[in-house]
Amino acid sequence: MGGRSRRAATIAATLLLVLGVWYPLAGLMDASGDELASSKLPYPHSVVRPVLENPGTLFDAAWATLSTALLGFVVGGAIGIVLSVVMAQARWIEAATLPYLLLAQMMPLIALVPLIRSIVKSDSLTRLLMAAFVTFFIVTLSALRGLKDYAPAADELFRAYDIGRLKRLRHLRFPSAMPYIFSGLKLAAPLSLVGAIVVELMNARSGLGFLMLSALTFGPAQAPMLWAAMLVTLAMGLALSRAVGIAERLLTPWQMRFRGEGGR
Repeated sequence: MGGRSRRAATIAATLLLVLGVWYPLAGLMDASGDELASSKLPYPHSVVRPVLENPGTLFDAAWATLSTALLGFVVGGAIGIVLSVVMAQARWIEAATLPYLLLAQMMPLIALVPLIRSIVKSDSLTRLLMAAFVTFFIVTLSALRGLKDYAPAADELFRAYDIGRLKRLRHLRFPSAMPYIFSGLKLAAPLSLVGAIVVELMNARSGLGFLMLSALTFGPAQAPMLWAAMLVTLAMGLALSRAVGIAERLLTPWQMRFRGEGGR
């Protein structure tokens, strides 16, 4: 069985397992006599119904979230890579910068959202900035670790030939850091959606977070829409992480784990 066939079989088996657990649990909840059972854990087919009946609503909300989160992911990733390159140039730069990065990440997102919104006066820009904020820290640390993890013997050889700092960075340190950078990007991609949705949950006018909040506001009758929005968010997060994995395979085929895979 080829690599693609194995992945397809794994996805299908996981989906069947989730449904095999979800349906009995929903049935037990429904049989408990709880009047709100259908809102606490609806049946899977009840969750799928809003997707089929209101595809435009979910698509518009998903696009509002995804477009700004994706742009924020790109901006945050770029800032993180540039910052990691600067920090990797000297230990004193890293020592002077890292504590402030850690302090910034200790600030709760829910406290940052009203502050940023009051400054930029835009829900879309606030979503973008929060997605970038969540992304850049993860990418910075991942890239910094990769830039420091290179072969000392190769670095000595470059120095012996009097190769400059920029060329050593381009041909030695940066290629060595690529697996670390992509690992950080895989983690940051779905989290950028979380950053955008946190903004939408706080009185935004569009997006999946706004849809979730609206469903909660209208009570148990809209619970399937709430679950549908959460599942769409989950699917988008998995798709973004998978897209980063595909980009890594295309851009760094020289990695040992990609060699010999051919068309798989």
